[in-house]
Amino acid sequence: MARRKKKLTAASIAWRIFFFIAGSLMVGFLTVFLDAELGIYLPRHAAVSIAVGLAVAVTFWLLRWLKHPPLFLRDVSPIAAGICAGLGVHIARFWLR
Repeated sequence: MARRKKKLTAASIAWRIFFFIAGSLMVGFLTVFLDAELGIYLPRHAAVSIAVGLAVAVTFWLLRWLKHPPLFLRDVSPIAAGICAGLGVHIARFWLR
């Protein structure tokens, strides 16, 4: 059975924009905070990758809890998204050297 398409209203579009911006800011702030805290105990390259992975996982979990998962990643587990983001940052840091 096919799902019915919901009609987009101005309010629903505004909520989507709000949660997109709020999620982006949360990932950024959490990454900076976790990197600063983990940088005390771990080497810099490891601290950045772990901080990004944790920030993405926490943000995905919180957005899913608030019933506003990311649009294209609706069925992705927060843990899987965090691991992929952390690995992506790790690989990019080595390639950009």
